[in-house]
Amino acid sequence: MKTKSEFLSETIVKLLQYRVEQEEFSYRIYLAMSQWLESKGYTGAAKLFKNYSDEELVHADKAKNMLLANGIRPNTSGLAQPKQDFLSLPDVLISALSHEKEITNQCYALTKAAHDENNFMVVELGFWFCKEQAEELNKIQSLLDRLEAFGEEPSMLRELDEEMGDIAKA
Repeated sequence: MKTKSEFLSETIVKLLQYRVEQEEFSYRIYLAMSQWLESKGYTGAAKLFKNYSDEELVHADKAKNMLLANGIRPNTSGLAQPKQDFLSLPDVLISALSHEKEITNQCYALTKAAHDENNFMVVELGFWFCKEQAEELNKIQSLLDRLEAFGEEPSMLRELDEEMGDIAKA
């Protein structure tokens, strides 16, 4: 497998490799959140975060496929260990939103770099990532908005957990 590509600059290759790494890391973060939620009895929220984790692998595959189509082998040797413990369901949601904001900035950087290089193949992929990020930010923010509107009383958290389970089934 080549380490250089006719159509991808070194900068773009590094950003795509980082995109793969961060999407796989996101998978692991959401899996850790799902497992923590399950261990605390939030079965609906656990299912939803398991779904989120699975989606992250689809995102990683998009960047991997771009690299592979250009003769570059993806490398994710630098995956870090995600946080494993959380304080509460609201803490999980706040952590998820913070993580998605960071990922959004990374997707913008990839898209901008591709645009600056007139690499329209990667610009299109970057737009796809940015659109996905808008959806993910909205999903998590709407759950946080519900918490803010209805409070963090145990009965409200239980209701939110049930709603998150319904979302996971949809």
